[in-house]
Amino acid sequence: MRKTVVRRDLIDVSKARAAPTLVIKGGKLVNVHTTEIYTADIAVNGDRIAYVGDAKKLKVTGRTKVIDAKGKYVTPGLIDPHIHLYHAQLNMTQVARALLPRGTTTVAEGFYAIGIVLGVQGIKFCLEEIKKTPLKIVFLIPALAYYQNKDLGLPKTPKAPSFNDFQEMLDWPDSHGIEEAPYTPILNKEQDAISLAEKAIRQGKIITGHACGLSGGGLNSYIAMGASSDHECGTKEEALERARLGMRVIMRQGSAAKDVTEVVKALTEYNIDARYFSFCADVASTLKIVRTGHIDDCIRVAVSNGLNPLTAVQAATLNAAETLGMDHEIGSIAPGKIADILLLDDLSSFKISMVIANGQLVVRESNFLVELKSPEYPKFMYNTVRFQRTLEPKDFEIKAPKGRKEVTVRVIGVMDGTLITEDRRATIKVENGVLQPDVERSLLKITMVDRFRLSGRVGKGFVQGLKLKWGAIGTTYTPTTENLIVLGTNDQDMCFAANKIAEMGGGHIAVRDRDVLAQLELSLCGLLSDEPLEIVIEKQSKLYEVIREMGCEFIDPLSTLAFLGAAPEIGTLKICTKGIVNVPKFRLEPLIVK
Repeated sequence: MRKTVVRRDLIDVSKARAAPTLVIKGGKLVNVHTTEIYTADIAVNGDRIAYVGDAKKLKVTGRTKVIDAKGKYVTPGLIDPHIHLYHAQLNMTQVARALLPRGTTTVAEGFYAIGIVLGVQGIKFCLEEIKKTPLKIVFLIPALAYYQNKDLGLPKTPKAPSFNDFQEMLDWPDSHGIEEAPYTPILNKEQDAISLAEKAIRQGKIITGHACGLSGGGLNSYIAMGASSDHECGTKEEALERARLGMRVIMRQGSAAKDVTEVVKALTEYNIDARYFSFCADVASTLKIVRTGHIDDCIRVAVSNGLNPLTAVQAATLNAAETLGMDHEIGSIAPGKIADILLLDDLSSFKISMVIANGQLVVRESNFLVELKSPEYPKFMYNTVRFQRTLEPKDFEIKAPKGRKEVTVRVIGVMDGTLITEDRRATIKVENGVLQPDVERSLLKITMVDRFRLSGRVGKGFVQGLKLKWGAIGTTYTPTTENLIVLGTNDQDMCFAANKIAEMGGGHIAVRDRDVLAQLELSLCGLLSDEPLEIVIEKQSKLYEVIREMGCEFIDPLSTLAFLGAAPEIGTLKICTKGIVNVPKFRLEPLIVK
């Protein structure tokens, strides 16, 4: 797939002693080092750039592929410094097919969710699979696979990596550092978190951060322990505070969290230097990537909100490479760098004409030119959703105190476009001793079912905002817990949805009157599809269409539902297999207030 060359072989090309494998002629080079645009040729040998300038004196032979780039803008390939690829529910081969046409040539990833379900063997498999595609990966050890819900006092999954596993993973040749180190164990000076961070620092590796809600002394302490970036900024003020402290700001534009419009104001209103700003598409569904875009969409949103297009491209390339400590290899069009190059019809709209990855033309006019076939997946990746027994509707009932006709309960408040939840209160009617959803007020029942430990545990609560009018929806895509979560208007449909998901081996589902209206099977560890991109798009489209018919108008309802599961350091109230969790206070809360 990738024809690698050693750097010494570039000398003969640039000195006109050997022919390059590729020449891109006459394009308008977007130089992200100097923020200039000027005409230049680019000569590539194998997977690296050998020469940038006037190629007339170079030795071009019949073995040299020549691309006429006249009238095109030429930029580096785009880089996502913080993404969890399983949010798209695609296997790693199909992820490459989705991202490369969008101009993304490098992603930073740790496969934390796969680690939670399958442990180190699952992480290794996904890492090796993606390395066989033209999409490059900067592997960061997935801290969340170890710390997931530890802060909340919840048990880790049976196969989740141990601390010793993490120590070993940090020494892997592929490892570039730690992904999304949670701040709570670091600020509490827990020995394992501190020692892992210190080891990464000693090795000269990076620690990407997750600083949701941090400021002042807490933020200073977190940065002092090596956290070098944050993708959780939601306001211009948060971004400004981080940049002033030397922390790199990663502006997020995903499916359920859209922050670029607000965060970019730190640049357009405060007029500060943009070199510490980049983009990510954390929490991006397949439909979002295919229909709206990935990092290319971040660029368009930033430009439409006043950011200079040159600055936006610089943020998406060189700045992102520096955030990952990889600017010696990627992030710009310069001699010695890996030849990840985009040809654009227009800069502001970022309309991509061609994508070159590792010196190979892989996309032309949105058409993928390389045949990529998903591997045969091992048995250990299947049948990972296990219940103690088949669930019954009574398992979803919430009993009221004896003799009560109504009660006041805690309610998880949700809003479109954000992962942050609200702590609300509502009065709920009781019928036959059981608390009832109230569709008119959008007070729906939410449950999380343990799918790992055969405990039979079903955590229950109420959520407001998603506006289902009938039926139920469910998924095993629940970041950090990876358990099964179901939202619905009645216990019968919720139970039916949960059992059907288990039969599928994991996935998304929408049901009404105990009938499946739409589903997407995620048979690989309950998180990824083993089907081609086109099939996933078709099934995901049907699901979203049905959920809109059910009354929910959220942009990405399944991502919103997924993040209602207990996730450390994000939001207020969430659901777990034990019930309602108060995230800021790290404790379980009684559902009934009075």
